[in-house]
Amino acid sequence: MASGNFEEFYSLCFNVKLHDTRKSLWLIAIAATCWSVWLTRNEMVFERKVLSMDTMIFHAKMRALLWVRVAFDECMVQERLWWLSPSKCRFDSINSKPVTLSCHYPPHGWLKFNVSEMATEEATGCGGVLRDKEEIVKALFSGPCDAIDAYLAELGAIIIALDVIIEIGWTGSGLIIVEIGSQVAYNWLLNKDRRPWLQQTTFTDMKRRLACVGEVAFSKADQHGNEMVDTLSTTSINCRVMFKAW
Repeated sequence: MASGNFEEFYSLCFNVKLHDTRKSLWLIAIAATCWSVWLTRNEMVFERKVLSMDTMIFHAKMRALLWVRVAFDECMVQERLWWLSPSKCRFDSINSKPVTLSCHYPPHGWLKFNVSEMATEEATGCGGVLRDKEEIVKALFSGPCDAIDAYLAELGAIIIALDVIIEIGWTGSGLIIVEIGSQVAYNWLLNKDRRPWLQQTTFTDMKRRLACVGEVAFSKADQHGNEMVDTLSTTSINCRVMFKAW
């Protein structure tokens, strides 16, 4: 059924046969999609950017997921299914059996930036999610990187995370935990003697950014410690440009 104007379109979306929380989730998804289309239109018209349909869909899905998480504290969306089929995502109401989250909150007064990488024979990518102590997402990124293997991609993800913090303007305003998945990269960060000689420039660039950001602590993530950042790093393989949002 086609709609002739926005009023008819909204009426069509609002009258969908869903109830209670499911209907709210549906309307949030519609609103996030419309807002993403509008922002894409502005970028194409005023900034002369060329954005693919896949990029716009990625932005709309990510924006809807973040809005759902903020609007419904009790609504637990399966993030891996979200990227495959949002309509099949399971959610639990406040009266349902509680869902155990695999990621851990940062200590009071800290922010935590989870980063991860994905490497195949053809490409490498990375992703990251910045959360506060209440697990609200404050920033994220996902996209390709120039690293030749997974360990170097993890270092690249850390540098991008620090760049995001600097771009946001939060340098020196709080304590940051950067949580990574690679044990090898984690050992490099803790022990300078273990760092590959060929990557000294990378660590110099990281040190320069760390000086700008302020107090930063590194930690090793548990296995499957953050479903969202794992999904972002997997998605990044098929991205042509780096996507950042906050």
